[in-house]
Amino acid sequence: MAEGPERPASVELACYLLWALVAAGLVVSVLVVVFRSRLAETWAPQPTGDSTVQPVDFVPVILVLYIVVAGTTLTLVPLLRLGHNWARHVLAALAIGIVVATAATMRTSPPAMVQTCAIVAAVMAAVTVVLLWHPDSHRFIRESGPEQE
Repeated sequence: MAEGPERPASVELACYLLWALVAAGLVVSVLVVVFRSRLAETWAPQPTGDSTVQPVDFVPVILVLYIVVAGTTLTLVPLLRLGHNWARHVLAALAIGIVVATAATMRTSPPAMVQTCAIVAAVMAAVTVVLLWHPDSHRFIRESGPEQE
């Protein structure tokens, strides 16, 4: 079996950033669990009068979201490294989703801890998208993808 072309630096760096995003997501998820009461005070609506609105517990949501996104990312990174173009596009879509989620989070006036983590993740995700769609990445996919075998 012939070896495909060597992976360019853009693909390698994108993979490292994707792994770093998974690690950063774990850190954020742990911070949300640890500081759940402080976050609830910031994000929960203030009770007024005889309101029966109960604050939403967003910890299960963040944990399920993390498991799904991290699992998908960790599954697709090896496929990207093998040259699957569809994996590159799905990973780029996930990274774009992180940028959009950050923009939505910034509109809620989050605590500094969340704001800092979100901005760092958004920058990493934006750089990842650029690397995934870099011409060298495209050339690698075209030359080593499964369609070439």
